[in-house]
Amino acid sequence: MISINIYEIIMQMVNFLILLYLLNRFLIKPLSEFIEKRSSDIKTDIQDAKNNKEQSEKLLEEQRSVLNDARQEAKSIREKAEENSQKEKEMIISGAKKESDHLINQAKKDIELVVDKAKKDLINEVGEISVTLAESVLKRSIDHKDKETLISDGLKKISLS
Repeated sequence: MISINIYEIIMQMVNFLILLYLLNRFLIKPLSEFIEKRSSDIKTDIQDAKNNKEQSEKLLEEQRSVLNDARQEAKSIREKAEENSQKEKEMIISGAKKESDHLINQAKKDIELVVDKAKKDLINEVGEISVTLAESVLKRSIDHKDKETLISDGLKKISLS
């Protein structure tokens, strides 16, 4: 038959309680502490990852902004350089045009002076030749003063015609 031994039951209960105590102390508490620590580490890592992601997005946005600003600045610099080169080109062309106009005007003045001198020389030569011819025709000698008077009269007549 089945006999119930109280002493054995109590011992079994005591053993079971001791087992529970030992399991709790050496297994469940350290395991729950480890799991709790691991859980908090994972939460911290997740939070750090979120923070890093936000920071990297901010940095990426800043880099895009800086890159965009750099592109705008480069475009502005390029446009200014083109404007400056265009202005310099116009200044050079204007200067060259002024210089060429000046040279042309100077050349015209020089030509006019040479032509006037040539006309005067030609008139003097023609006058002297005329006086010489007149002298030889008249067979008389004209002094220098009379020669100049005849030349000036002849020039007046030539310039009036």
